[in-house]
Amino acid sequence: MTPPGRPRDPQIQERVMTTTLQLLADKGYANVRIDEIVKLSGVAKTTIYRRWPSLPHLVVETIASTIGERTMIQSDDPVSDLRLACAMLVGSVNAGRDSWLAVAMDLHRQQDETLRAYYRNRIVEPARQLLVTALRRVSVAGELHCAVPCPDLADLLIGGVIYRLVMLHEPITQEQIDTIIDGLLTPEPGASSLTPQN
Repeated sequence: MTPPGRPRDPQIQERVMTTTLQLLADKGYANVRIDEIVKLSGVAKTTIYRRWPSLPHLVVETIASTIGERTMIQSDDPVSDLRLACAMLVGSVNAGRDSWLAVAMDLHRQQDETLRAYYRNRIVEPARQLLVTALRRVSVAGELHCAVPCPDLADLLIGGVIYRLVMLHEPITQEQIDTIIDGLLTPEPGASSLTPQN
């Protein structure tokens, strides 16, 4: 049964988030105010606060919406799942260079602890844990020949992708992803197999 009262406008979220992302890109987080989002989006402040309890929540949810869902269903092949997880995360980062990545880098420089904590829990940790889980499954299967602990290895891989894009302006390619994974899976001739710490 539909509850009484005025139905929600399905375009409200899109209008508010589009406005928020544009302001973040133009002015930076430190200069964005809810009142300006209200004015430019045409959405009432009370409506915004019913959906997002604070500016940090609105900003982080805007980034999350722009990135899109980064989830996958595990198969019986952990190596294939690792390749898929890497490709998905790299594709997300590379695509972000024209939309959310610069905004995200700005958020990392802010001193707002609520913003930083919510950003990490909502944006960073799900992607990080997805890759850590994929690496651990490959390790348990005896396919990962690397002594670096899986969480640290995940950080190195993600950090490398961002460094290539932000600092070198050279997005990593799918072929390079596969080469890196092959290097983790296949020990060099004559080298002993190393088992990572989990």
